[in-house]
Amino acid sequence: MKHLLLIILASLSLFVSCKKKSEQGYQCKTDLICPAVVCVAYWSNLHFTIVDKATGRDLLFGSNPTLTPADIKLYKKQNSPYTEVPVLVDNDKKRLFTLQAADTMALQIKNGSLQFLVMKKFCADECCARTAVEMKHEGRLLIADEQKLIRFRY
Repeated sequence: MKHLLLIILASLSLFVSCKKKSEQGYQCKTDLICPAVVCVAYWSNLHFTIVDKATGRDLLFGSNPTLTPADIKLYKKQNSPYTEVPVLVDNDKKRLFTLQAADTMALQIKNGSLQFLVMKKFCADECCARTAVEMKHEGRLLIADEQKLIRFRY
């Protein structure tokens, strides 16, 4: 009887832990309706900001910013070398972004070493655009918030 109870508890905890993992990921909206549109260009977006590792304070758009957008460089991997992509500023939404996100990228802050990014999930925004919402940053999983904003810790 004790063994049966132990098996039931183990199975239940496994079920709950599997459910938690799926809830931790970003849930893309599935109600996007695209008529027969021919996309001349297809955008892959990445929306992000840099926050303090200890406090979570925004280092770019906070009350006392210690970084400027010029301190941030973003690269995407094309075949073998990394090539720099434009980083744009959205002061209204307090974020940086690129329209050229790729599956493998690198982030550089203040001429420091490259921090490697591997995109795990994109969500469709429009018929001809998608936004990165889950990625591995130096081996750590980052998940975007409701506004599809990724926060890098520095």
